[in-house]
Amino acid sequence: MGEVEARPFLEAGEEYLREEKWPQAEEAFRQAVAVYPESAVAQSKLGVALARQGRLEEAISAFRQAVQLNPHYAAAYSNLGNVYREQGRVEEALRAYQQAVEADPDYWIAHQNLGGLYKELGRFSEAVGEFKKATRLSVRDPRGGRRGCFGPTAAALIGLLLAFAGVLPALAGLR
Repeated sequence: MGEVEARPFLEAGEEYLREEKWPQAEEAFRQAVAVYPESAVAQSKLGVALARQGRLEEAISAFRQAVQLNPHYAAAYSNLGNVYREQGRVEEALRAYQQAVEADPDYWIAHQNLGGLYKELGRFSEAVGEFKKATRLSVRDPRGGRRGCFGPTAAALIGLLLAFAGVLPALAGLR
């Protein structure tokens, strides 16, 4: 069995994710893994369904399995980073996001996630750099809109970060 047999389960799982039916998504992705155990995508999607249910250690295991199956699968690294971040495991999240960017430098979501973590860590210039990369990489779709979460708000977010980063050094001198 292989990719063709797994496709209906992957599609069903994706639909369940869109509908926020996490247990059903988990079951569909488990079936996809059962018929196509070599699928990094199925493993990663299973991790997403598990994470959505708060089963973070199981999700980590699924994401690790996904990157073991395909060390160039940026989405799995990025998802792994998200779970680590949720657990407060900042250094591990940082490494996972960096691995995502290394695996696929054009994967804008990894740049967005890395920028968000840099921002939380107070590393504003690095955050701005990652947000700029994410904005540049989130290309326009055929209808002229942006894919993903970036759009008109991206410039405002970057502007706020730049302003905030510029204000902090000035405030530090007021002691």
